[in-house]
Amino acid sequence: MSDLLQDDAGRVPGVIGDRIAGALLLVLAVGAWWLSHDLESGFMQPIGPGEYPRLISLPLAVLSLLLILKPGLNQRWPGRAALVRQALTLLVLASYAGLVKPLGFLPASLVTVVLLVHLFGAAWKSALVSGGVLTLSLYALFEFALGMPLPNMPGLDW
Repeated sequence: MSDLLQDDAGRVPGVIGDRIAGALLLVLAVGAWWLSHDLESGFMQPIGPGEYPRLISLPLAVLSLLLILKPGLNQRWPGRAALVRQALTLLVLASYAGLVKPLGFLPASLVTVVLLVHLFGAAWKSALVSGGVLTLSLYALFEFALGMPLPNMPGLDW
């Protein structure tokens, strides 16, 4: 077991960090793949909304396995504040995957983007403006440009 926690030179801390990150990202990739099957495509639509999470989860799974099996040599462990931000980022992204369908694309995306932008250091006002612009842009792209129906807010049938 100790062989899994050491790199070729016998160093441990960066290897543990890479393997922990790889394991968390693998769980996220599997969760995104699994939750994407609940998103239904429209009538006679060749590509549905579930295809995009699956397309993202495949390379994420491969890269996370690479982190687990062949970790890098990063010897610096992040500080407590950075670890909390990283954990919150994973929590927000995992929550988003589960909330898109029950809440609808617009509110779930707005809350997610605002929280992520704020976690990356923006003020709340800037995060809200950026979140609104990005959410509406993504909605327009998927709904109108690509013709992919996105989950609507409950009670709203557009």
